[in-house]
Amino acid sequence: MSYEILLLNVSRDYSNLSSAFKDSIGQYAIASYLRQKDFKAFVYSGNVQNCKRVIESEIRKRNTYIFGFYIAADNIRIVEHVILWIKETYPKSITVVGGPQVAGLDRSFFDRTKNDYAILGEGEIPMYYLLSALIDHDVELVNVPSLIMKDSTGKGLAVNAGNNAIVCDLDSVGYPKVEDSLTGNLRQGNMVGIITGRGCPYNCAFCYEGANAKNVRFRSIDNVMEEIDYIKSNNNRLQFISIYDDTFTLKRERVLKFCEEIKKRNLLWFCEGHISFVLSYKDVLEKMIDSGLACIQFGIESGSDLVLEAYNKHTNHNMIIEAIKICKKAGIHGVTGNFIIGGAHESRKSFEESKKLAKEMIHSAKGIIELYTVYFAPYPNTRMVRKPDDFGINIHGKEQDTVLNTMRTPVVNTNDLSRNDIYNLKHEFEQYLEQEYRKAVDESTKSDILQGLVHEGKLLSINPTWEKLYREKAHINVFLEHLTDEEQNFNSKYFIIRTFEDYKIENNKMITDVGAFDGLQKDVLINAVGILSADDMAMKFYTSIEKIEKTYRILNDKCLVYMAQF
Repeated sequence: MSYEILLLNVSRDYSNLSSAFKDSIGQYAIASYLRQKDFKAFVYSGNVQNCKRVIESEIRKRNTYIFGFYIAADNIRIVEHVILWIKETYPKSITVVGGPQVAGLDRSFFDRTKNDYAILGEGEIPMYYLLSALIDHDVELVNVPSLIMKDSTGKGLAVNAGNNAIVCDLDSVGYPKVEDSLTGNLRQGNMVGIITGRGCPYNCAFCYEGANAKNVRFRSIDNVMEEIDYIKSNNNRLQFISIYDDTFTLKRERVLKFCEEIKKRNLLWFCEGHISFVLSYKDVLEKMIDSGLACIQFGIESGSDLVLEAYNKHTNHNMIIEAIKICKKAGIHGVTGNFIIGGAHESRKSFEESKKLAKEMIHSAKGIIELYTVYFAPYPNTRMVRKPDDFGINIHGKEQDTVLNTMRTPVVNTNDLSRNDIYNLKHEFEQYLEQEYRKAVDESTKSDILQGLVHEGKLLSINPTWEKLYREKAHINVFLEHLTDEEQNFNSKYFIIRTFEDYKIENNKMITDVGAFDGLQKDVLINAVGILSADDMAMKFYTSIEKIEKTYRILNDKCLVYMAQF
């Protein structure tokens, strides 16, 4: 089957990439839109070696000669090399790039790679006009909206106006379908990402989306559910839907309608959220969780109110802690957040404030809060890149050229911290997080552990830090194997079984790796080996069954005992 354009999402280390990058949702949206306009596009996502073989095969077998590449901060370098290889090996080929990094391209990119065109912003309409110009010859290149190409002087770039370049009715675009995948292998994991809206009304100083995509539009919930049903019909492994939108929680009534519909489909789901949304709409959060919301992600960024104000986050330390406590109380299984180390006005003081906030978050949301650290990344056309002095940072251009992936190596210094200081502080922060996580694990109760690890009796595995640390505790590992109602609810006819083995008696106390016990707790634990039933224990210790039950519940809440019929 012949077609007009191959859209490629290529990287060097494909296995380490996020699902959002691998899904290539934007390219599939372009392919869907083009299909409706009688142009055929295929989408391919993979590592660079496979990509090379695919390009060679498509040129040889199907005479494909137009190639579109997605470029972001983490793959622009490899895309440059691939495009240059295409142009030198197949000089009649045409290449076009799109994606967030286009906002930072200059003439040198076109000269180095011999690339032909770039599309700034959303790609559906510009790509349709570009193909109309290149294939049907019924549109002039100067009339292709948002198109960038070399100008006639040979020194600069011509940038077409972006009038009418975006699709207002997102339902009309369509969504990723197997027929647009070059390999026919689309969205087969247990978690699949979707986009239900575009644009962002916020203006965070470091964010590409807020700086470059202000026009907010939403798909209808009916259209979103049609996509989810399509995914389910083609993927019997599907467990989780991850919503990538920055603005999913922007409209209260729309969120409620989504909850009503997704609940019918018995799927767990994740989404981005805003601190202010949780504080303002606790009732909506509860409905989201009831409908299957398993994890919500917040952009925490910093514990310093000064830094948060510079970022234009409209949050502060106290708001963040209150929102986290609300999430914990509401019963959500997971909350994720990240801290930027070495960003706006970073100093030792702001760093300590971030540590303080992280500690409060961990101990306020035991079992469910996953915190990560990243370095500040200078994305093109953001306020922090345009005016770094206003944010107390100095961007190191040379260091940017030595980075494999963004946010994983420091590329700035601040007024108070050198690049090496920032490196050291990030590593200090991560060690501090681990220390506080371990303390919180020791303080965790049964409800903390189950909230983060279990949904309807089945392990979730969405909180890797907590799961790893809990699993290091042998007694918790044993406890997690006995979560049925029969094993958890007290029954005087059953045996109480402890979840640990080794102990010693010292000063009339039972000393173990999980604590020291005396009185009735000691007596119950010593005999919790499957010989005496709970009734037998009450008789042996000359106490009431009610006191045995009370002791069981205290120990069970610490994951130290469970019930067994035999």
